[in-house]
Amino acid sequence: MEKKLKLFFIFILLAGLIVTSWGCSPKNNEDNSEMAAYQTLASAPLTPVAPLSRQTLDCQAFIDNQLTSAYGGIYTNYQNTAQTGELSTGHEILSESMGLLLEYARLTGDQHLFDQTADYIHDYLLIDNILLWRILEKSDPITDVSATIDDLRIYQTLTLAKQQWPLNDSGNEIFDILENQLPTKGFHNSYLVNYYSSARPTEDKTVEIAYINLAAIKSLAAAKTELSAAVETNRQLLLGSFISETLPLYHKSYDPQKGSYSNADGKINILDSLMVMQNLAEAGIYSPRSIAWLEEQTLSGTLYSYYDPDTGIALDNQESSAAYGIAAQIGAALGNEFLTSNALTQLKKHQVTDQHDPFYGGFGYNNNAYSYDNLQALLGLVYNQ
Repeated sequence: MEKKLKLFFIFILLAGLIVTSWGCSPKNNEDNSEMAAYQTLASAPLTPVAPLSRQTLDCQAFIDNQLTSAYGGIYTNYQNTAQTGELSTGHEILSESMGLLLEYARLTGDQHLFDQTADYIHDYLLIDNILLWRILEKSDPITDVSATIDDLRIYQTLTLAKQQWPLNDSGNEIFDILENQLPTKGFHNSYLVNYYSSARPTEDKTVEIAYINLAAIKSLAAAKTELSAAVETNRQLLLGSFISETLPLYHKSYDPQKGSYSNADGKINILDSLMVMQNLAEAGIYSPRSIAWLEEQTLSGTLYSYYDPDTGIALDNQESSAAYGIAAQIGAALGNEFLTSNALTQLKKHQVTDQHDPFYGGFGYNNNAYSYDNLQALLGLVYNQ
C-alpha cells in the first residue's frame, strides 16, 4: 500500500496535474471513489475574429429584427404567448439574455451596443437595487428576485469592460450595486445561492453547479475579501461535480446538508454540464478527459441533450444550437482551436440560410426561436473564421 501511494504522488508531480476526488467538496461524498484529473490552462484564449463573419452578422441581425422589443429588450421566445407561469415564456425579458448580449458587445468591442444594453438593464431590470431575472416590459413586476447566475455574468462582464473603456453611468451604478450586495445576498455560509430578493435572505437547499461562475466570484473576492472562503468552497464544488470516466460530465446540484450531488430526473442535461465546463475553463481549469469527450462529440455531431449518468449512453438524439455555441466558447476559453472549429461546423448546420425564411440568420425550430439558443450561438460565432 505504501509503495502504491508513493507511485501515485510521483505520477501527480510528473504530470503536473491538479487531482481532486469526485466528492471533493466541503463535505466529502465518501460513497464514490471516482477520481478526476484537472489541468491548469497553458494556452492563450482565442480572440474574436475581426471583421465578424457573415454568419455572425446574420445571427445578430435576426436577434435585432425578430427577438428585440422596441425598447431594446431581448424576447425569450419569438412567439408571443400570453401565459406567464413559473417558467419564462413568450415576450418576457430575462436578465440572462441581457447579460449575454452585454458580453457579446464587450467581446466584439461594440461600445455603443454595450452602453445601450447597460442602460436597458438599469432602466428596466433594476428595481429596489435588485436586477430582476424576468420582466414584462411596461408591466408590473412578475417577480421580486434576482438570479445569481445572471448577476455574476453581468458583474464579470462589467469588470472586464472597465479594462476596455469607461463604463457609462448605468454600467457604473449596476457594477457598484452588484459588488456591494452579492457578498451579503448571493452567498449563504460561503455557498452560492440560486436566487435572492431585497426583502428576504435566501437559503437554498441545493447549490446549482452551473451557477458557479468561479472567475466572477474571484473578481468579486478581490474587492470583497470576506468572500475568500467562498472562492475555495465553490471551486471545490465545481471540481467535485465530475461524474466519472465513463461519462466525464458534471452533476447538476449539490446538497450542503447531505454532502452529496444529484441530477434532475436521474439524467444529465448537457447544457448544465457545458456551463460547468465553461465556468472551469474561464477560471483556467479543465479536465482533459471532459475536453476529449467534448471534442469527440462535436467532431461527429453527436452532442445530444440528455445522458444516462451511470452508463454514459445518450438518452435522445436531439442537438442544440446553444450546446454547440457553448462548446465553441469553451474551446475559445482554453485556446483549443480544434474544439471551437468543430463546434462551429456543427452549429452552422442549424443556422437558417434561406433568405425568404423569417428565421433567416437565426436558430429556430417548430416555428419558434429562443433567446438562449440564439445568444449562445452568437457568442460562439464571434470565433468563426
